[in-house]
Amino acid sequence: MGRTRCTSAKARGGALFRLLVALAVMFAAVALAWMLFLPVVLTSQLRARTGFDATVQRLTVNPFTGRVHLRGLVVTNPPTFPVAEFMEVREFQSDLQVLSLLSGRTVFDSLVLDVAGVTLVIRPDGQTNAGAFQHYLSATGEGLPQPASPARHFLVRHLTLRLDRLVIADHSGRLPVTHEYPLHLNQSYTDVTNVKQLLSPLGRQSLAPVGLALKGLVPGELGEAISDATKDAAKAGVGIFKNLGRKTGEKVKGFFDALEESRKP
Repeated sequence: MGRTRCTSAKARGGALFRLLVALAVMFAAVALAWMLFLPVVLTSQLRARTGFDATVQRLTVNPFTGRVHLRGLVVTNPPTFPVAEFMEVREFQSDLQVLSLLSGRTVFDSLVLDVAGVTLVIRPDGQTNAGAFQHYLSATGEGLPQPASPARHFLVRHLTLRLDRLVIADHSGRLPVTHEYPLHLNQSYTDVTNVKQLLSPLGRQSLAPVGLALKGLVPGELGEAISDATKDAAKAGVGIFKNLGRKTGEKVKGFFDALEESRKP
């Protein structure tokens, strides 16, 4: 009788072990399929929604921890643009506090955006690829802009932003003009709650050579921030030249006053 119970317990234990192994294999297969097909889903959805082609080397998403890791994202323009290149992202990584999605403010513990290059293209009709991309990405299924919704607040505790190269290809004139700017922007930020914080003094210094060129080419809040920073820089430049002119005038006036005094007996 005891031997029979022991044999039955071993059988149940063996069956439970086989069930656990089967579940582990099934979860591993689901995770592998998730990793393999997620990049395909992302690029196909992006293409269907915006018309921009994209490729991704690797994309992993953990919905339980809120961690997203993307490598090797390349976005190219539709054939309606004279230049194919648009954006090359080396790496995007974020750690989201999942429960913050249920609140009024989305919180990221960390976020890394490493961009190898961005090419802003202006078509002969004046349309830009960045503007078209944002328009289609935010449009409804019928292609109409989504109705305005209350702005969602966010907080990024630690943000790292890298941008190596910016190219502006202007085909709106009689002859196409292309300018390439090696920015080598590498900035770190803490407690970011507004896009305008990205244009810190160091960020403005890195973007100073292209501030005027970017004005009107970058849509959304970042474009507004660049425009405001450009206006501030222009005002600062005018003030500098005014001060310089005033000081120069004072020196010239002093020179002639001294010359007049020397002529007196």
